[in-house]
Amino acid sequence: MPNVIVSTSPFIRPVDFGIPRDTIDPDLRQVRNLKLPWSEVKKTVNPLWQQGYRFFCSTPKSRHSTHSSWSTVDWHWIWSDSFGDPHRTDKRAPGVADRQIQINPAAAEAFGLKEGDYVYVDANEIDRPYIGWKDDTGPRHKAFRCLVRVIVNSGLPYNFSIMKHTGWIATERSVKAHETRRDGRALAAETGYQASYRYGSHQSITRNWMMPMHQTDTLFHKKTGSMGFTFGFDVDNHAINTVPKETLVRITKAEDGGLGGKGVWKPAATGYGPSGASPQNQLYLTGALTRIEE
Repeated sequence: MPNVIVSTSPFIRPVDFGIPRDTIDPDLRQVRNLKLPWSEVKKTVNPLWQQGYRFFCSTPKSRHSTHSSWSTVDWHWIWSDSFGDPHRTDKRAPGVADRQIQINPAAAEAFGLKEGDYVYVDANEIDRPYIGWKDDTGPRHKAFRCLVRVIVNSGLPYNFSIMKHTGWIATERSVKAHETRRDGRALAAETGYQASYRYGSHQSITRNWMMPMHQTDTLFHKKTGSMGFTFGFDVDNHAINTVPKETLVRITKAEDGGLGGKGVWKPAATGYGPSGASPQNQLYLTGALTRIEE
């Protein structure tokens, strides 16, 4: 269950305002403060988890850009993911590269996903990618739903995923360009704006949260920006509780990863990569590719 103060202290007396525990409305959850012991919390289930949102998604910063700056400069973009191609052989790419989400290979297999496939990444549809998205029939509905490619990462836990922060969000104009230009680039004709995504962005799944401990006048808690403790309100980066470190998402296949959306993305079928099983990979892992001479 989200938004719970795990404690048995009699000095912590939060107010739940009568808001149901199973609500998934994000604004209501921010003001409903529950206090429960861990013995109770561990028996609960996140309501979104029950609805099929089975991946925690982290949105860390990239080493190839400063926030979003430089993320659409060709070489920075090519280095930043596994789909860089200055020739744009697959015209589905928004530019000289694409954007990706990393997931555990066993999870990818269980969900019918192959490396390179395009997937939709959805968070709580009550307010993401925007309020009323699900019932919208206009161009914004298509423009802001996150579409990225899958990369498997054996170092990730089964239900954990990573989609890096940075990258320029798709807009109605960049989507129009992507769907009408002969070269498929998501380059808005009116402004020259280059989107990093075909549709949506990492911001399609995130939102700011306000921690109960940071909204009170007196509650004792650890400081966020340094090693120390304080009472009451604490200012943090971007918002009361900074940008989300993780969010629950649902990942569903949209298109095959092969050229033009047909078949498997070729690099995924070669057996190379960290989780590949090619003979060369096996030789490398056993040290047979290295010769030591005295």
